[in-house]
This record gives sequence, C-alpha cells and structure tokens, in this order.
Amino acid sequence: MKLETIINNLNTLYPESLKMSYDNVGLMVGRLDKDIKKVLLALDLTREVMDEAISNNVDLIITHHPLLFHPLYLIDTNKDPGSIIRDLIEYDISNYAMHTNFDSVKMNDYLSSLIGIENKNVLSIKDNCGVYGDIKETKLDDYIKLVKKSFNIDSSDYYGIDNIIVKRVGIVGGSGSSYFIDALNAKCDLYITGDVSYSRGIEAKRMGLNVLDCGHHIESLYVNVVKEDLIKMDNNLTVLISSLPVIPYKRY
Repeated sequence: MKLETIINNLNTLYPESLKMSYDNVGLMVGRLDKDIKKVLLALDLTREVMDEAISNNVDLIITHHPLLFHPLYLIDTNKDPGSIIRDLIEYDISNYAMHTNFDSVKMNDYLSSLIGIENKNVLSIKDNCGVYGDIKETKLDDYIKLVKKSFNIDSSDYYGIDNIIVKRVGIVGGSGSSYFIDALNAKCDLYITGDVSYSRGIEAKRMGLNVLDCGHHIESLYVNVVKEDLIKMDNNLTVLISSLPVIPYKRY
C-alpha cells in the first residue's frame, strides 16, 4: 500500500483539520509514493524508537506526538532530533503523526471505555476535548485500582478528598489541567488526566475538584486503536507496536 493511501485513509478517520491551532500533525518526513509493508507504532519518536525501527526494517513510523512540534532553525545531524531526521532519510523510513486530531476523535473516548465510563459527553465543547460520564458507584480506592490496572500503570498521584464514592468521571489524556473548570462544571467526582504540577494540584483541591494524575504516557494506548485501523485497511500490512518503555523517567 502506498503511503499516500494510508495517510488519506487515516485522514478520513482522524481529519488533520481537527488539530488544535498550536499543533503540528501529518507527514513529518517521507515521500507519499513509498510502498509501505511494515509499520511501527509508538507514542514518541525518540532515539531508541528510531533504532528499533531501523533494526526491524520498517517503512513507516506512526507516532502520537509529532517529531517536529516547533520550527527548526538548525538541523545538527549529530544530535536529536537532527540525527533522527538524518536516519529517517538515510533508511527511507517515513514518519507520520496524529496528535490532537486523534485526541478530538478517539483518544478520550477510547481511554474512557477502558475505565468503565458510560453515558458519555464532551468535557470541553469549546475545544472538543475530553470525555465525562457515569460509572458504577465505586469507592475511590477501588476505582483507582481499576484505573491503574486498565492503563497498565504502577502508580498515580491523587489530589483531593479521601474515602469518596465515585459516580461521575471526566478524563483528558495527556496534559489536561487547563480543563479543571470544565470538570467542575460537569460535576465530576473524579477528574483523570496527566502532567498535573504541584501548584495546579493544590489549586484543584482548593476548587473542590478531585484529580487523579495518571501520567501523560497513558496516551500510548492509542496504538491498539491504530493497529486495528491499519489492519482493516490492508491485512497484508505488518504492524508492530514499540516494545520500549513509554515513561521517559525513572522513579526512585
């Protein structure tokens, strides 16, 4: 299958026009006439993921976060991201990114399904971002255990009141502290997101919002959706999911 065909199909599912104004999505590096037989899916195109792609002889790397997010005024091929761009060109591997366009269509709907949210509504109508809805009445501790298991994470950070009963939950995958007010307006008993700073966590508690920070990396689960999409397009495609850790730091 040609790369152009894959991109057109993905763009039908997750239109690039739905991206946020600050975002950069679409083809980062590559050529539309390239034949694609093997694809690697990853959250970010790091040096390690690039090496993984080379060793697996893939033709295309699809990432959630764009390699080229801010303008580049210098490409140093001895340093990232310049060395990654160099290798993409040298090994004729294309890179395509679906970020906030994927978020607006599928990310939060998918994540919310994993943690039992039903009767879903859009959390932020303005940005077409996030989901909130109802869950089966659950004690906070028990629900957090379910969330951690569903997202395959070892730990999470909680800002809020202990021993509550959770009935309504909101979620924004990635960095969603800018939607605290939306979660409050939606009367969420618990709001799940990532990248909650200390000061924003304190602010949430003062506002009366209970927040669970599961980390930005839960978005890596998007690969399960895209793998199915690609196989439906062409079941002859070999679709690999990166085997590398998605958390870029270690907790000691």
